Amino acid sequence: MQRSQLKEFYGYGLIVLVLLAVQIYSVYIATTTDLVLTWKHYAGFSATILAGVLWAIRKPDYLFYVLGLTLILGYENLIGFTPTLTFTSTRYYFNSIALPVSYQDFSMYMLIIWAYIAHNRLRTMAMSLVKRSV
Repeated sequence: MQRSQLKEFYGYGLIVLVLLAVQIYSVYIATTTDLVLTWKHYAGFSATILAGVLWAIRKPDYLFYVLGLTLILGYENLIGFTPTLTFTSTRYYFNSIALPVSYQDFSMYMLIIWAYIAHNRLRTMAMSLVKRSV
């Protein structure tokens, strides 16, 4: 792999490592307190394990998509990583209709880090979408 690809690959590994550390902390909190893990936690655990396996067998193309999808689902409160699924709730107004919007802060930060690490690949994808064929 080229140097930029290696930096991207090891950046993904660092994200997976942080997710695993937070999830191990979640399991520790659940076993030592009265916190109950939900199906969202288990879905997050399995998605992180899948990303870890893809990282271990060196499949950066698949890892890009799996890790991005995992973090987007976490951002949208569909899967969870942290012990308590705390989220920020706000309202978005469309004309006079109030639409509730909520997101997990931890997943948002991890998604921003993922986008920073994968910016070359994301830029290439965006350019291929708007590129005119001659």
